[in-house]
Formats: sequence, C-alpha cells, structure tokens
Amino acid sequence: MTSTGLEHLARIAYEAHRSAHPGSSLPPWEDTAEQEQQAWRAAVSAVAGQTGVTLTDAQPVSAPALLIQAGDESHTFQADFTAGRVGALAITDEYASNSHARFQIAHGFWYVKDLGSTNGTWLNGRRIHAAQRLKKGDKIKIGHTVVMVLSA
Repeated sequence: MTSTGLEHLARIAYEAHRSAHPGSSLPPWEDTAEQEQQAWRAAVSAVAGQTGVTLTDAQPVSAPALLIQAGDESHTFQADFTAGRVGALAITDEYASNSHARFQIAHGFWYVKDLGSTNGTWLNGRRIHAAQRLKKGDKIKIGHTVVMVLSA
C-alpha cells in the first residue's frame, strides 16, 4: 500500500461522508485533526484489505492544478481547499467569512462552492448557490476580493 494512495482514498471517503451530511458542521479534510485523519486512513486500509483491492490499483486520476491570482499573488493548488479569512487561501477582507468558499476537484474539473457565507460568493458577476465549474478567466468574488482563475 502506498501512503499517497491511502491518503487520497481516506480524503475521498471523508469528503463523501461530509457531503452526505450537508447540515452538519464537519470541517474540510485539511481542517480535521491528525487523529481523525489517521482513523479514516485506517478504515480505508481495512476496507481495501477486506476486498482484496490494493491501494496501488486505486491510484488517483491526476487532476489539473488550479492556478489563481488573488491580488498581487498567484497560488497553485493540487487538492481541494477552503478560501476565506481562515483557510488555505487566506483572504484579508472584512467582508469575507472565515470559511467562505470551497474549491474542489470532481470528475477531473475544478469547482467553487459557497459555504453559507454572509455576503455570498460570486462567479463572473453572478451570485452562486451551488457548486460551479471553473474555467480559465473566471473571476470569483469573495467579500470585496476578486480571485482570477489563470488555469484550471
């Protein structure tokens, strides 16, 4: 079993669990405690062992990196992340919520989803109410901050 495959499958399992409970306050994978992540890795490893699937057989499909520009800084992400005053994409904006928007990969494409923020998340001038697929040139407004997609 590779640790990369185990990590990927544990993250997928956790996010599927989190998606199945939309009203709960479950944090994104990267915000969970290491002890909880370890428990998910152990569960995935046990299931893989029971089914005879090896984690090397279940390597993740490579998704494109997300390259974005926020203000004067560009950022590259390889995995799902949260944007807001707290998160992997930290936005210093009093109109942004702590956990404002979620950027996630699904089916090889990047999506943005509002996390119930007070001021909403806007894509190309329109407020979004569900996950929206991202493409090069898109402008995401979080608070008063505009984030531009350079490549997705």
